[in-house]
Amino acid sequence: MDTKHDKGGSGEAVRNPFVEAPHSKKMMTIVGIYIAVVGSIIQSSTLSTLLPVAVSEVGGLDYYSLASTLSGIISVAVMPLWGYLGAKNPAIKRPLFTVSLLIGAVVLFARALAPTMMAIVVPSMFYGFVSAGIFVLGYSMIRDMFEAQKAGTYLGICGTMMAIGMLAGPVLGGFIMDVASWRWVCHMIWPFMLAGGLLVFFGAKATTEEAAGMASASGKFDVSGAIAVIVFLGALITALSLGTSFLPFGTLGSNVLLIVAAAALVALVFVIRKKQGNAIIPATALRNRNTLSFGIANFFCMFSNMAVFFFLPMYVITVMGHSATEAGLTTTLYSVAGLFLSPLFGKMIGKAGNARGVLSFGCIMRIIVAAALLLIMAPDANIFVIYVIMLFAGCYNSVQSSAFSAGPQIQLPADIRVQGNSIIQVGQNLGGAIGTAIYTVILGSMGVVGGMPIALTVSIVAAVCALVFALRLRKLEEE
Repeated sequence: MDTKHDKGGSGEAVRNPFVEAPHSKKMMTIVGIYIAVVGSIIQSSTLSTLLPVAVSEVGGLDYYSLASTLSGIISVAVMPLWGYLGAKNPAIKRPLFTVSLLIGAVVLFARALAPTMMAIVVPSMFYGFVSAGIFVLGYSMIRDMFEAQKAGTYLGICGTMMAIGMLAGPVLGGFIMDVASWRWVCHMIWPFMLAGGLLVFFGAKATTEEAAGMASASGKFDVSGAIAVIVFLGALITALSLGTSFLPFGTLGSNVLLIVAAAALVALVFVIRKKQGNAIIPATALRNRNTLSFGIANFFCMFSNMAVFFFLPMYVITVMGHSATEAGLTTTLYSVAGLFLSPLFGKMIGKAGNARGVLSFGCIMRIIVAAALLLIMAPDANIFVIYVIMLFAGCYNSVQSSAFSAGPQIQLPADIRVQGNSIIQVGQNLGGAIGTAIYTVILGSMGVVGGMPIALTVSIVAAVCALVFALRLRKLEEE
């Protein structure tokens, strides 16, 4: 196989200057992406603890969840934009990645200095740039530099980096919050963003002319579609997040937000039908079976995932009466398997040319784990039994990180790979943002004790939906 070339949708070989880059530069790029992944996961894995601790100092209990949900709005809009720009000009992926990580560093630095909860919520919205940089651009850059099987291995290692972040985040972050301050947790993370962005910037690169053969001939970016996405998600997530506090369900304010969200969704569907391949969610990419299957499966996997992340640590502390450190261990153990399974799963996907088997296994494990927690969760449950279950949960956690990093890079045609991947990652962010908002409603309405079984049941249903779409995946040549 000639690794200096890739194939477009027509099957013609095109020159790939990133494969030809010096090995040291390619390794620098990979290390930068890995560092960014670790920092991003530390941030996300500590946020559920950091925000309640911050509330105790600066107030804002009624709307603090917006600090985690609103970032999904920006990421869902930026991911297709970064995907469009990266497809149009592959040479620009590197600087866009760096800009995304620098924005993340600034957000975290501003969060560390925030005097009020609103001063945390507003800059946190822009953290969505980090997700777009890593999951749309970072993953595609790895695929640009290597042939499928080797790329699958390197992309699988991204799962190991996620596991490292998950292992370090809850324990280290909790310790820092206990002995110092939640603000120092932010100061711990932003240097990861800065270092990752700079390493990629000085890593493998190509000029616009050198990468011209890899560029997509797509039209203009869909501004109207982007506005519709932002309005839809902004209205929906705000209504759900504040439905049990500032804007109770059934009131005029809540109803207006839900009507606006519905109108924006109708407008988005109209834009996609009208603009087809030039829409923010390209109809041409959606017509690709694997893109659609990966995207919907990613949505449901992340939606299912948030039940454990959102409820379990809080349940262990507030209902079972254990310490923050013991609660943190539930999500820490969740990441152990990913240290060694993620590269293995990535290699399996690269060798098979299909993530269907790996992803289906992960969905089944997700159902089993949620069902086990549903059966044993009680105020007097044995914490060590929960720890064992969370160790098994690490299997599906490593599947999710490897399947959605390696799978799309292996199973999507080169001419829609970047934009298709952006759609798939949009599914992840939609699942996380909408899932968190809905679990917020469950928590606010039912409380921690009553809400836990409801959340786990919803999680099981979402995992079954993910399994259905995982089974639809096909090898690239079968597409």
